[in-house]
Amino acid sequence: MARRIERTTGLPRPRPKERRGNARTFAGITWTDRRRDLGILGAALFLALLVGGMLLYQFYDNTVLQPRSTVLKVGDQKFSLSYYTDRLLPFIQENQQSNTSTALLEEALLAKLEEEGLTILVGRDNGIQVTNEEITAAIAAEFGVPPGGSGSQFDTLYRDRLKTTGMSDSHYRRMTEASEVSKRLREKIKTDLGNSGEQVTMRVVLQDSQANADKILARAKAGEDFGTLAQTESLDLTTRQEDGILPRESPDLLPDAVKAAIAGKNPGEIVGPVQVEANWWVIRVEKRETADYSVAQKDQLSQARFDAAIKAKRTQVDIDRSLDAGDLKWAEKHVS
Repeated sequence: MARRIERTTGLPRPRPKERRGNARTFAGITWTDRRRDLGILGAALFLALLVGGMLLYQFYDNTVLQPRSTVLKVGDQKFSLSYYTDRLLPFIQENQQSNTSTALLEEALLAKLEEEGLTILVGRDNGIQVTNEEITAAIAAEFGVPPGGSGSQFDTLYRDRLKTTGMSDSHYRRMTEASEVSKRLREKIKTDLGNSGEQVTMRVVLQDSQANADKILARAKAGEDFGTLAQTESLDLTTRQEDGILPRESPDLLPDAVKAAIAGKNPGEIVGPVQVEANWWVIRVEKRETADYSVAQKDQLSQARFDAAIKAKRTQVDIDRSLDAGDLKWAEKHVS
């Protein structure tokens, strides 16, 4: 009987795959317990870094970026949120008796800073610039002491002032610079104005409607005495006692409508009716002359020219207000 011979191929048989606990394959990766634990740890570390980074950025934004952000730009003059905040407390203290709401005071401060920026630019146009030494001297003048270094009376008083106002040195100096430029600009305007100029004397009959004023004008042009008309018909009890005579005045200090109506008119000419607020004026020009300004007139004329210069500059430069609710919230939180 033939012996049966068993044959083999000589090839290794594949070994069955070992099952590693509850390992599963996802995205081509076999997730063993170790890999799963490392994945969770990595995810937790990533989230911790993400949250930490967000908190760090929030801190940086709150303490560096936001306070340095520009809330007002007037030409090349930039005002940061931190400067606005430093100015807020003293401004509120100065105006706390006005019974004005905080919201209105916050808006008023922004308008004040805008005018200060314009004043700096107008001053620059007029050759007015203030040096650091002059700023120090101006601060010392506030205290009535000479400028001095560390340990001096000036140094002590200035440190106390910064502590009281909650302002930084640079911000206080910038505020002082704006004040000093405004002061010098006003002085220059007053000097350029001179001590005398054109002044006009007028008689006025005041009425409460254009129809009534037209009747007065017709009677005056028909030959009735203007002084008598003023004495009997004017609604202004003060001037009617003077036959309608108004105090001598510079045309630049008259209401715009009146100034335009009498421009180029000679003594004896009658013009009107001219509306001034809710009333109507019929005017007779009595006299034009060059005369010395009173102290009050010079102050008023200087202020009028200052206002006109600021108004003109406002139309010449770009002004950008970017103070929003978030900035105001930050300012209110950090005001000293």
